[in-house]
Amino acid sequence: MPRNSSFRIPVRCFVSTSYVNYAIPKKNKMPPRPKWLIVEEEIDEAFLKGGRGPGGQKINKSNSKVQLTHKPTGLVVTCQYSRSQEQNRKRAREILALKLDELQNPEGCRTAIVNERKTKTKQGKTKKANKKYKVLDEERMKTKEEEHEILSNFIDIDAEFDSHVKSTLNSTTTGEKGPV
Repeated sequence: MPRNSSFRIPVRCFVSTSYVNYAIPKKNKMPPRPKWLIVEEEIDEAFLKGGRGPGGQKINKSNSKVQLTHKPTGLVVTCQYSRSQEQNRKRAREILALKLDELQNPEGCRTAIVNERKTKTKQGKTKKANKKYKVLDEERMKTKEEEHEILSNFIDIDAEFDSHVKSTLNSTTTGEKGPV
């Protein structure tokens, strides 16, 4: 049976028009991923049988888990990202390079810059939220003041009624007619 175009469901795509920067440096100012820090003679590489992760039961039988030990620093990195030993080797080397870069240059390393960007973004979002709630609180206080002003302009009906009843009672006890 041929497909009929009248049965297709329209899909709408919504694009955010908010261009908030939060004072984050441009993406091209990120330092490159460090690869030059790893010297092959300084690394011990071992392949282990994996215990957890993607791959099902096969992961328990194959030596796809990679463990790299950097001899001078004693850093140990294990990686079992996928079932492929080659992908795990590549990923473990990237992680080891990032860790070595972090040890050699703590302020200017890639992870420090990424963390700084995250905190700046978080601070910007917090400022925006606080500003929003501050505006809402100001509006709420303004409406409360207006309501109080309106209510204070009205005559207190209960007090007026009580004074009318008292004057009527006083007038009946004295024999005069009260205000009607």
